[in-house]
Amino acid sequence: MTSNGPGPERPVSEASRSGNPSPGRPPPPLSSLRIRVSIAALALFGILGFVVAALVGSGDDIEAVTASPAVDRVIPSPGDEVLQQQRVAVVLDARYRLSSLVVYPSEQVDNGVDVTAEVNHIEGLNRFEFDPGEGRLIEALSPDTNCAVATFVLIARPEEADTARWCFEVS
Repeated sequence: MTSNGPGPERPVSEASRSGNPSPGRPPPPLSSLRIRVSIAALALFGILGFVVAALVGSGDDIEAVTASPAVDRVIPSPGDEVLQQQRVAVVLDARYRLSSLVVYPSEQVDNGVDVTAEVNHIEGLNRFEFDPGEGRLIEALSPDTNCAVATFVLIARPEEADTARWCFEVS
């Protein structure tokens, strides 16, 4: 006999010692529970695998553009579908400055419009952006594929230029 606190001693049954709260029922088989947990875990890992594969696969163009230490981000992102009034921008590392921004109405690089003269520079972010609009060099982006080429230089070595090129879809 054991004591369960103050008061008279009560006998402890075998069911209480084994951890089974219902003395008349056997505990559920552990193998059934393990199988259910294993199936749920496998399903969860399968779903996570698809999500990771989709994210990794879709980021290739972005990684190619931002592979340069100078480029933090481009807007719109490569492959994005945007409206005709979409801002075109590049965010550069603080050690770089933009030399030119050219927007092409197709993937061909022979008929671009140099919009550098109308680029707005947001200094704290080192963001260089062009907004199409009425009276601007480009009033609206062309439907279908458009590309942009940003040329930039390291401020400490302005004689060394580099470029970033990205394309996006306009609806």
